[in-house]
Amino acid sequence: MPVVGSYRFHTGVSAFFDMATSDARALLPEHLEPIEVTHQRSVLSVTAFIFDDSVVGPYTEIMFSVIVPPMVAQWGQHAKAGFYPFLAATSSEEARRIKADRFHFPYHEQSIDAQFIETDEQIRIRVFGAEQPILDLSVTQGDWETTTHLLQGFMMNGEERLRTTLQISGDYTVHENEGGRMTLFPHPITADLFHHEVPPQPFREHWFKNGTEVFHVLETI
Repeated sequence: MPVVGSYRFHTGVSAFFDMATSDARALLPEHLEPIEVTHQRSVLSVTAFIFDDSVVGPYTEIMFSVIVPPMVAQWGQHAKAGFYPFLAATSSEEARRIKADRFHFPYHEQSIDAQFIETDEQIRIRVFGAEQPILDLSVTQGDWETTTHLLQGFMMNGEERLRTTLQISGDYTVHENEGGRMTLFPHPITADLFHHEVPPQPFREHWFKNGTEVFHVLETI
């Protein structure tokens, strides 16, 4: 399957939080359903990456997504999960323009700044917009391995329903020890996102290092 974009990253994290299913459904198009972890609680994914090799040079990115079931595709290997990004932001205007054109991700129009503060046992990401705090997210360490994850991303372009296959390869740790934490601050990026509370502790924490994020050609579904 042809590659649309390849992005080398230095560090990346993904934290899963439970969220109200009513909030998840309000964010999703009609053809997608959220995965529930318990009755009426679905999954919010918050990701943050430092990309150190791209067509526009280094930049940082955050993304909020609802986790949805993957669909059966032409690949021999089934995707581990599907995600529907409903909001993203970057530190690079050009990266934002290119990825919005290629993948139709809904980007916040203003650039962000992000600090990635790494220690032996955790990484903390502080994200700012116009010098105002947006979020403060920490993810803790588990056992490291080198692996590749196959995912599906879903997008909308007007009424057109789209899907891409995404591979993330690199050094990777995941656990459900609930050692991380997220604080969301009042900001135009996070304002009115959720009608119900999102708990501060993630129930699953992912941490990536020294890898590549590869997007394959978009398919109409």
